[in-house]
Amino acid sequence: MPKSLSTFLEECRREIPGEVVNITKTVDPAHYDVTAIVKHLGALKKFPIAIFDKPLNLHGQPSEFPLVLNCEISQRKTQIALGMARDLTRSEMAEACLAREAQPIPPMVIDKKDAPVKHTVKRGADVDLFQLPFMRHYEMDGGPYSTLSTITKDRKSGIYNCSYHRMEIKSKNSTALYASPRHLWRMYLDYEQQGLECPVATVMGHHPAYHIGACYTGAFEVSEFDIIGGYLQEPLRLTPSETWGDDLLIPADAEIVIEGALIPGKRVVEGPFGEAPGYLGPQRYVRCVEYQVRAINYRQGAMYQSVITPEGDKPWMDLPREGAYLRRCREAVPGVTAVCKLGRQANYNIFIAMKKMSEGDPGRAAAAALTFDHAKNVFVFDDDIDVFNPTDVLWAIATRVQPHLQISITPPIFRGNMLDPSLADEIKTSCMIVDATKPLDRPFSPVSKCPDEAMARIKLEEFVPGEVLQHIPLDRTTYWA
Repeated sequence: MPKSLSTFLEECRREIPGEVVNITKTVDPAHYDVTAIVKHLGALKKFPIAIFDKPLNLHGQPSEFPLVLNCEISQRKTQIALGMARDLTRSEMAEACLAREAQPIPPMVIDKKDAPVKHTVKRGADVDLFQLPFMRHYEMDGGPYSTLSTITKDRKSGIYNCSYHRMEIKSKNSTALYASPRHLWRMYLDYEQQGLECPVATVMGHHPAYHIGACYTGAFEVSEFDIIGGYLQEPLRLTPSETWGDDLLIPADAEIVIEGALIPGKRVVEGPFGEAPGYLGPQRYVRCVEYQVRAINYRQGAMYQSVITPEGDKPWMDLPREGAYLRRCREAVPGVTAVCKLGRQANYNIFIAMKKMSEGDPGRAAAAALTFDHAKNVFVFDDDIDVFNPTDVLWAIATRVQPHLQISITPPIFRGNMLDPSLADEIKTSCMIVDATKPLDRPFSPVSKCPDEAMARIKLEEFVPGEVLQHIPLDRTTYWA
């Protein structure tokens, strides 16, 4: 059976039944009910997949589409989604993602009659986005938003791109799509320069491996449907769209797909919007394009999905980006062992671990990381430091860095990320490189440790019986939550 959101939920109910929760009371996603519930759960350190059975749509009426959140919110759920062993570490999962990207699986095209997403198709005057349970995510959001991935196709090469863009719902058949200056924007500008509409579709529900694969960060020339196939470990099934036919293929096993055109020369104001870094993203205009929706496709019993940034889902969906940093840094310095892009602390901070062979290695690895616009401050460590552990990171910075010798600050010559609220210029940023590795050219104090021989020889259960050990309470006060 092809992978879908339903097959993933069934697998989670088997593997982690306590982490799939149906909420049967009516909620109003457009007035923060869902955000508040997810935030309350998070405050209790509970992160179940939440299925809201009775959300209201934008007409204020019961929606026919349940609303699903938190599918990618934890390590175990992500392992289930990607078919990975439960004992893999975050670093090993990033390595596995790199391996899948290196073995892409081309998609397959199926007839519309065999495509679940074509169970119901609404076109023209029947298109009504207000029937969907779109969310307002955070206070001061300019309106209800969609936050999932959008498909575009390069006019010249036919290469497909899948990428995430905030989309404010403007009317029953239009949204405002904000495009960062990356692949989608490049494709759109090529159409616009020819006075042509840019074919577009947005996938509003699919298997989490699809959503994670759509976060791929790589070369423009790579077709991301092939990459998504690698993440799914099977060909992504595609079918012709209603608006563009074979000229724009859409995922056949998606829950809901809207499709239409990005209009040349048409900009609209959208925002503000609560963005992934945890701050309110401002109103925007220059790269905000009118997205005319001309068809809605959905499967029988379709569910609508959303991602509620900056909650815990984002760090796990960032696995492909972490893999991209690892790939590029390792190309510069083969001794790089791990790159951390996990959590708020690693939003524009990049943490690199390496087996240093020469004093120039940290600088080369940092320079490679700075070729991405999500990198602003790069910290480089020896491979004995767990770059996913903030305590390890701060300890190494405190004890292995002389600021006047090992911290470099550049002028604002790098392209920054437009979601960074600290930017003084709209696009340019300065950067900092911190070399927290131990020197190779002089002795450095060894790390204090219990002898390996003693650790292997002493068996805790021989000294503290299991029935005593299990009643010793956990003390998390020394760990970062």
